Amino acid sequence: MSSKDMSHHIAHYRNVFIYLLIGTGFTVWASYIDFNVGDSIAGAIFVGLVIASIKGYLVAANFMHLNSEKEMVYWTLILTIIFLTILLFLPVLWDTNNMSNQTNHSLWDIDNSPSHGTSN
Repeated sequence: MSSKDMSHHIAHYRNVFIYLLIGTGFTVWASYIDFNVGDSIAGAIFVGLVIASIKGYLVAANFMHLNSEKEMVYWTLILTIIFLTILLFLPVLWDTNNMSNQTNHSLWDIDNSPSHGTSN
């Protein structure tokens, strides 16, 4: 490997490092901004995940050399993301399915009336 070829790789990895530092700066900057949407932290979570996804792509594509991988690796990664999404939303689907089956369970109900637990 010639020194010119090696300097090209060093410059490439230096640029990726600089982009990751900029991404870390964006992460710190975003932590000081209030992204709440309707009394929810969904906006902050979305911004954090976008920044983390970009930084994760930079690491995986360059340091793990996934930019030059074959198509099979990409299909495996896509399938993994699909199954992860299904598994993450499974509890939400379970909860929305059981919302119509609400019954009174005296064990779980809390009685906040003033006469509860006091003797007259």
